[in-house]
Amino acid sequence: MAKVFFWKEAEKDYKKLDGMLKQWVDAAGERLKIRGSEIGKDLGNTTYSKLAGFKELKNQKLGIRLIFKPTTDNRIEIIEIVAIGKR
Repeated sequence: MAKVFFWKEAEKDYKKLDGMLKQWVDAAGERLKIRGSEIGKDLGNTTYSKLAGFKELKNQKLGIRLIFKPTTDNRIEIIEIVAIGKR
């Protein structure tokens, strides 16, 4: 089972969300704890952003995405949630 940590910026983003969006982020966090880096779309570098090594989970109906970085630390998978919000 993976451990999930929020970056400070992501915590601020989370606090600004309304109830339905918070529920989705909580559910996504639980999925990350269980499945770790198996889920999510791999991101890459573009001229606008440098996101190689990061992944994203999206809910197009709600118009929200969660960007996270899977890492391994002595066989314990750690998922760092980097950003939450509308694109």
